[in-house]
Amino acid sequence: MIKNIIFDFGNVLIDWNPRYLFSKLFDTKDKLDNFMNNEWSSEEWNDPLDRGGTLEDTKNVMLAKYPHLEREINAYYTRYYETIGSPFYQTVELLYDLQKAGYATYGLTNWSNETFSVVRKDLHFFDTFDGIVVSGIERTTKPDSNIYKILLNRYNLVPEESIFIDDREQNLIPARALGIKTLLFTDAADTGKELQKFISF
Repeated sequence: MIKNIIFDFGNVLIDWNPRYLFSKLFDTKDKLDNFMNNEWSSEEWNDPLDRGGTLEDTKNVMLAKYPHLEREINAYYTRYYETIGSPFYQTVELLYDLQKAGYATYGLTNWSNETFSVVRKDLHFFDTFDGIVVSGIERTTKPDSNIYKILLNRYNLVPEESIFIDDREQNLIPARALGIKTLLFTDAADTGKELQKFISF
């Protein structure tokens, strides 16, 4: 019997897109596209934050490595919050529906604790979760199996009683290996339909 629903946050419950920020730095779409395609990579620019690096330290590492991108690097690490869009309100409603139906809900997110703690203050639905594991605190990120084990152990969750929802297939694979059921997020409507194959709400 499923008792626990585990949500990823970025691009499941809240819109995150670096283009929101970088589009303000370039005067044409071609220049923006060129930067995003050839200079930007989430693995290099953002993943160190998700693993617990600070904005200031990561900025300095990037500036030393890519001095020709000083403007873009300074913008990303001082104006990070401009990469955040609106919550996905349909997913938030799905979250509330599940909670009203009696399911425990948890968060498992790759996110800098430094930036998540600020975003969280403005979005009160985060306070409705029964527990949240943030990679920036744990210093390990999905898809490393350790972060899933941290969630399970900290909140005494039985894998077979849990479903994990994430928008990246690579993050679902370790969860399945631990016995957690998984759903690949596309949008709230489809996810709700898929959930109804396992639970009633």
